[in-house]
Amino acid sequence: MQPKSLSASSGDEDSSTFSSRDSVLAHRSAPVARLPRMRKSVKRVKTGCQTCKVRRVKCDESKPGCQRCIRFGVVCGGYGPLVDVPRREPRLQTTRSKILLPTLASLQAVPIYRLNGGVGFEDELNGRCFRIYLEETARQMNGPFPNPIWANLIPQISEMEPFVRDGIIAIGALGKYSKSQLPRKVSGPSFQGDDYQYALKLYGRSLRGMRDAIARGARGKHELHNALIACLLVFVFEGMLGNQAAAAVHAECSMDLLFKSALNDLQSQAPPTYQHFEKNLLLALSNLDLQVLLFIDKRSKETHEQIKYFQTMIIGTLPAEFKDLQEARHFWQLIMSRNFHFLKSLQLDLDVLRDERLSTEEGTSNMQADELLLRVPKECPMTKKEEHLRYRTDIGHWTLAAAHVFDEIAKGEDEREKAGAALLIAQTKISYIMLSGIFFTTETAHDVFLPEFIAIINLSEIILPYLTSAYRGGDPRFSTDIGIVAGIFLVASRCRFDHVRKRAIEMLLSCNLREGIWDALAVAHVATWLRSLELEGLAEGDPIPEEKRAVLSTITMDLHNRKVNLGAIQRAKTGVILRETSIAW
Repeated sequence: MQPKSLSASSGDEDSSTFSSRDSVLAHRSAPVARLPRMRKSVKRVKTGCQTCKVRRVKCDESKPGCQRCIRFGVVCGGYGPLVDVPRREPRLQTTRSKILLPTLASLQAVPIYRLNGGVGFEDELNGRCFRIYLEETARQMNGPFPNPIWANLIPQISEMEPFVRDGIIAIGALGKYSKSQLPRKVSGPSFQGDDYQYALKLYGRSLRGMRDAIARGARGKHELHNALIACLLVFVFEGMLGNQAAAAVHAECSMDLLFKSALNDLQSQAPPTYQHFEKNLLLALSNLDLQVLLFIDKRSKETHEQIKYFQTMIIGTLPAEFKDLQEARHFWQLIMSRNFHFLKSLQLDLDVLRDERLSTEEGTSNMQADELLLRVPKECPMTKKEEHLRYRTDIGHWTLAAAHVFDEIAKGEDEREKAGAALLIAQTKISYIMLSGIFFTTETAHDVFLPEFIAIINLSEIILPYLTSAYRGGDPRFSTDIGIVAGIFLVASRCRFDHVRKRAIEMLLSCNLREGIWDALAVAHVATWLRSLELEGLAEGDPIPEEKRAVLSTITMDLHNRKVNLGAIQRAKTGVILRETSIAW
């Protein structure tokens, strides 16, 4: 399959997705010489909860608390008498008014002057980084399936929660810093410059509020909502910075908070708290669940089993035919997550996961060979085979239900939908390989997946141009989704047909993507090293025998400083051979 030239990019999303930014940007100072004018008065809202009255927005008047406040992550003030809310007095507009942020196109041509901040922003740089987040970073975090949480919900919450606003500005500053860097292939790590230091300063200030929000997460709906938002922001900032361990810890923290809340609601026979949350927030959290499952997951076997049970119940409602791509994606996320929880539970059943996953060195992460995509062949109990076959059958049912939607997309001109459909199909191949491979005890058994390996690479040639065509930053384009990088690495590390393997490695080297914890360039170096071990002493074109095949035993990765320590084993006829190396880029 030839790669398609895609003219669309994530920047082509509906502009309405980003309409909320205008509500949080301020106005330029009036010239000093202009005659003063009176501020137009606004009528007080007379109905609704106290919070909506103060904010001067329409209230849905739900009891005991309005849903508008809950959706926007603010405390509903209830419906008692409004007290201590003074009417705003008309005031003269002076040079201390709010700042009007220039468009990005004009920032390079107009000299920067430091102005006094208004209510929204402290200074010019504060507002500029907020603008960069809205116009660039929030768009880049979306793959073929845009989630308006990044450009709508989170900026709206930032109006009421200072730690969210500081977090947004820190992420925007980090994105601004990334644009100034050279491509990673021609430069080493560089952590100098005002933008980088400014990002760390704002992030440090935001962290104090985030820690408080996470600590209060179990107290109620509003507190849990804020805690989940805090976990998302930490995951994004640490992921962009390359601190995988910190990102993974907070991703797991969000899952733990949500799971405990659902369990408490079930035990008390109360309606699930998460039903009050935005659908797009829950979708973003499901991506974090997949990130944890494919990386450092310290959750118990009981937790995996309970989540698997709930997800299987929902999967049982899968329709005979999906009405659109979003419905197909919704059910696929459930199936993929359930399958991964099954594999993790099985690994814990075999007692192959170690208790300690994080190294003592800050910022590094230590993955063992028995992590999901990297596991050493193990003998699995046949009692689990029937369950595994049911899950493979669910993949088949999903494929049939999605067939009509995919046929219609293929006839159309929407490049985003074509990339999204290709991504879902590729992920079905990846999940099928991982489910079936759990029962393999040799590496040569994976050769049976050659058709699936080729399909994943061909589909990646449709997906990658869409994801990377409009990105110009030096650091990798960051997304919270589990996209295609982990799947390409599966091919690069487990496919021993060299013409396919080399295509996978070349894709990873060139795509400049970081999907959550999965960095394309880092895993490309890992796969290149494994290939070099296996080809030692072999003539070109020779098949790789079982005793030459290398399987990762440890990875200690530090994306922030761009280095990785690797260990691998080869099962030679004379015994197990341990190989080790260190790589920097």
